[in-house]
Amino acid sequence: MNHSLGYNLGMLAGVLVGVLVGVGIIALLFKLKVMDLTFDERQERARGQAYKYGFWTLVACLLLYGFSDMVLGRWCDVITGAMLCIAAALMVFASVCIVKDAYLSLKEKPRAIMTLLTVVSALNLGIGFMNWKHGRVVEDGILTFSAVNGICGLVTLVILVVYVVNCLLAKQEAGE
Repeated sequence: MNHSLGYNLGMLAGVLVGVLVGVGIIALLFKLKVMDLTFDERQERARGQAYKYGFWTLVACLLLYGFSDMVLGRWCDVITGAMLCIAAALMVFASVCIVKDAYLSLKEKPRAIMTLLTVVSALNLGIGFMNWKHGRVVEDGILTFSAVNGICGLVTLVILVVYVVNCLLAKQEAGE
């Protein structure tokens, strides 16, 4: 899996463009007041717990990844393994926040966040599927960096599902 300099520079450029686009989207969301991070004290406490659970999930996953690499040998690229660990931690953090009603700030609109999660999931899963279809996800038995879009798509999809289920349960409880 030795790649040419051009390939590596292209990957670096792609990652940088992705980061710039992500930062641009977040800045736009703040400017349009879609994301306004104003939380009450109860939400701040719940988010603190969620950060703690997410942190320990990250630590556990990194240890498991390291041990699996020692025992099984190299089964994925390092950045892909790190992204798997980050994905698990983000899912734990977001799920705890959603269940404790601390995912959205007091001024954020649920529909806008659900739409954003749907778009991000669809785009990443689409790119992940194309990478899988073209055989770039697994090369020589090793999970490659090309799997990261699929991983990110699955993370945002899981967060979206948890959010939707939580909203439906809250509406059902309010209706009873």
